[in-house]
Amino acid sequence: MTTVQQSFEKLVSLAIEREVEAYEFYTESAKLAELSSSEKLLKELAEQEVIHRKKLETALKEGVCEMFACKTNAQFKKMDLGRYLISIPLKPSSTPQDVLIVGIQREEASYDFYKALSELTTDAPHKAVFETLAREELSHRDRLQKLYDDNFQQWM
Repeated sequence: MTTVQQSFEKLVSLAIEREVEAYEFYTESAKLAELSSSEKLLKELAEQEVIHRKKLETALKEGVCEMFACKTNAQFKKMDLGRYLISIPLKPSSTPQDVLIVGIQREEASYDFYKALSELTTDAPHKAVFETLAREELSHRDRLQKLYDDNFQQWM
């Protein structure tokens, strides 16, 4: 039987994978960007995803999964934290508008995930890590939303 700590470890490991996917997503999107300002923003976001991955790896090594308020698998399952880590795919034919929409959705989901983890942990330093990650994901979302608004909303 899987323990609560093992369940959290799997979830944090999945979050690390999502940060790697986000890095790849932004890196590939930067290559396709037509505007140099968009390319620069996407490269910055990619670099920040590397920092997020490293923070999560450090927290995992430091035993963050032993510091969550959930004590039973039933409590853990009830929280359905995995719903925040759904992968949103792009197609080779995706437009720049599609890339921004998917990026906004990914960042919003990441924000919700890290916010939920920050509310669950009982350890102040780890809580601060998740709160920081949540704020950064929200900042990413807002930057992508501004880019979307500046480039596509005007045509709506």
